[in-house]
Amino acid sequence: MSPVFSADELHSVVGGKLSKKNWEVHGISIDSREIKKNDLFIALKSKRDGNDFILSAIEKGAKAAIINKVPIGLPINFPYILVKDSMKALHAIAKYSRKRYKGNLVAITGSVGKTSTKDILTKILSIFGLTYSSPKSFNNDLGVPLTLANIPKKADYVICEIGMNAKGEIEPLSKLASPDTAIITNISTAHLASFNCLKEIAMEKANICSGLKKGGLLIYPVDNEFCDLLKGIVFEQKIKSMTFGSKKSADISLDKISFLNNNSFASLVLDNKIFSDFSIGALGYHQLLNCLSAVGVILNYDLDLKIALRELKKWKPRNGRGRFLDISFNKNLKKIKIRIIDESYNCNPSSLNASLEILKYVQFGPTTKNSRKIAILGDMLELGIKEKEFHSEISNNDNIKFFDKIHCVGTLMKELHSKLPKGQKGLLVRNPKELISHLLINAEDRDIYLIKGSNSIGLSFIVDKLYDLNNGCF
Repeated sequence: MSPVFSADELHSVVGGKLSKKNWEVHGISIDSREIKKNDLFIALKSKRDGNDFILSAIEKGAKAAIINKVPIGLPINFPYILVKDSMKALHAIAKYSRKRYKGNLVAITGSVGKTSTKDILTKILSIFGLTYSSPKSFNNDLGVPLTLANIPKKADYVICEIGMNAKGEIEPLSKLASPDTAIITNISTAHLASFNCLKEIAMEKANICSGLKKGGLLIYPVDNEFCDLLKGIVFEQKIKSMTFGSKKSADISLDKISFLNNNSFASLVLDNKIFSDFSIGALGYHQLLNCLSAVGVILNYDLDLKIALRELKKWKPRNGRGRFLDISFNKNLKKIKIRIIDESYNCNPSSLNASLEILKYVQFGPTTKNSRKIAILGDMLELGIKEKEFHSEISNNDNIKFFDKIHCVGTLMKELHSKLPKGQKGLLVRNPKELISHLLINAEDRDIYLIKGSNSIGLSFIVDKLYDLNNGCF
């Protein structure tokens, strides 16, 4: 990996006191646990003081650091830049890096689907040139500047997520990212706790246009009640636009959708042309929709669509976002296999509905034995004053009937648990750890588990514990 910044370059950007000259760094990090060799460590002050973790960063391979105080025990020859405000330094580096970068930058926002769309775009754009995107969901006031600060000098394409938890967060991040293409994946009830209504969420998402470069393109969905609102903003601000969705009125739409062998198939319709050979290595109508906005980017950059569609066939979701995990282990001297659909990273009413829909189509290969379908559902957070109502309404979802058993984790999911039929009602627990022994004792060959909840509920613990059994025994 080639250097992204020299000592003199960084010093000219952030100011402060440079302790030692003639060094270069290959990346920027704010987490001492994830430092890579030759990274620059920026010590931020938040819940914990990053200056206290510099020695740990050095052990991991940090080449230099930006600090706002010299910690005790810092090696004499270790290079650093001493500044008054390390957060301002991070943003200054991000701004400089973005200005220096002359390639294409896509910014993605939306209530659901940001990370999956980013992953889809990263996969297909990588066929056409050096593509960079953050490895995690770096989409807030720390993650966006960190993504921008790490743009490789020779990158052709950059993909940046922009999220929000409250009003006014998207606009400054969009202006910092300065995208030439912006995507709104979806508008739904996620983060409703910080807004009075869904329309306010739509307006906040539309603020991604505030940083759009002159002549830039907004790609947005037609399958929501705020399509006309977005269309009005596009007209008022004289922005180029492209729409996607299930409706034939969309610039990019779907037809003849089907699901088979845990893959999704459809015909892609655009400009009265039909591309029938369109499929992805994942289940779900929502994942097909995520692909449509990515197709819009391919068209906008005048890249070969057929090559992109071939690459899409190989795409699979990442862990926590819908990845299928097949696990084999010995139980009572007999080998059994189970399948996990890992949706443990995020959950809101819209994404939960999409996940429940998937289970109808999941197959466990050719067998005469029917698979039991079991859901482990954790609380959906940040939904505001109607949070209990949202959880209770899950019981009305038509797809609930396809589950043999539903376990509930958290304090809010008891609203669902109380309304489940006796035969479907599993355990109600406050902590994921309380569920593990029950799952293992009752696991049967060819069970299929959907594991979904907000990240802080910690359902990834269950995923990890089950995966640890792979090729082992219980």
